[in-house]
Formats: sequence, C-alpha cells, structure tokens
Amino acid sequence: MMMIKVWLFIMILTVLSWFGLKMAGKPLHIGWVFLFWIVTILGGTAFFYMISVWFVSSQ
Repeated sequence: MMMIKVWLFIMILTVLSWFGLKMAGKPLHIGWVFLFWIVTILGGTAFFYMISVWFVSSQ
C-alpha cells in the first residue's frame, strides 16, 4: 500500500511541476519531469537508507 502512495505522490508532483513549468514559459516533456521526480524521491530514499545502515553498522 505504501508503494502505491509513493507512486501516486510522484504522479501528482509530476503533473503539478509540468503544469508550473508550462505556465512559466519553460515547457519540458512530461517524461523528463516524471523521471526527475522518480530519481529525486527514490534516490533520496535509498541514500538515507544507506546512511542509516552505515550509522547502525558503525556502533
């Protein structure tokens, strides 16, 4: 259920960001915006997971 919420959140951010870029006069393909949010959210999650594992293993 959590992964569904994450993907829904990514899709909502994608649409809002794409619409905001379009209104600002800097249109970008929606696929690039979607890819940005996937890398940002899932990459950030993986990064913080690795940091937490590193802290736990160093005790």
